[in-house]
Amino acid sequence: MIIDFNVYLGHWPFRRLCVRTALGILRQMDRSGIDIAVVSSLNSVLYADPHDGNLELLQEIEQYSERFVPLAVLNPKYPGWEGDLEECINHGCKGLRLYPQYHNYSLTDEECLRLVKRAHESNLVVSIPVRLRDGRGRHWMDSARDINLEELKQLAERVPEAKIVVLEARGVADSPLFEYPNVYFEISGMDAAFGEIDRLIERVGDSRVVFGSGFPLKYLQSAILKAKLIRKPEETVEKILWKNAYGLLGLDQKRPSCRLN
Repeated sequence: MIIDFNVYLGHWPFRRLCVRTALGILRQMDRSGIDIAVVSSLNSVLYADPHDGNLELLQEIEQYSERFVPLAVLNPKYPGWEGDLEECINHGCKGLRLYPQYHNYSLTDEECLRLVKRAHESNLVVSIPVRLRDGRGRHWMDSARDINLEELKQLAERVPEAKIVVLEARGVADSPLFEYPNVYFEISGMDAAFGEIDRLIERVGDSRVVFGSGFPLKYLQSAILKAKLIRKPEETVEKILWKNAYGLLGLDQKRPSCRLN
């Protein structure tokens, strides 16, 4: 089994994506052997009200609910996020995806800390992409900053009970983040050929690393290749490919279900 912890659904104004629908993503998942995708709304990143994107996402994946696990995108600075969070939980969202670099706040702002604490109280995982696009390939109008790892460290310190998954990161194996047991790491932004993923596993253990692709902003097959290059025992690779994510998300034994013909 493979669970992809980092998938986006929607449109991106700065480039044409190869896939923009749940059915299209599902077809690519089947071709690549992905059983479950943890998915969030790409539209929510730039919508004035991110919750509009959550509602679109939930409607889009409804008929494929066995294969998708939705995460809610919320902005703690936007009025009424508390009600939006409850609605997302009631519709099966298993966590949050936060974009402080696009929604103009810091991870240590009081509003953000309150949201993360509320997520923990609701047994939700919190995932945070360090970046969506490498700065070298960004459109000139996409001026979002990369999140500093120090900011993530401060969040982990301020809310030690919350489960935080760092997405799209480089250099985390050599950062103080690995010292925080409530921080998990997704591998799509890391290199495998030069041993960064192996080094991270040696530092944090094999229970705090999850597989992810960043698809369709990134190539799905590149992530599959990274997983194949991990030089660790089979049971460690199995944890990274699905077991760790399964536990983080609290999934039930009914998953996964049918594939497309």
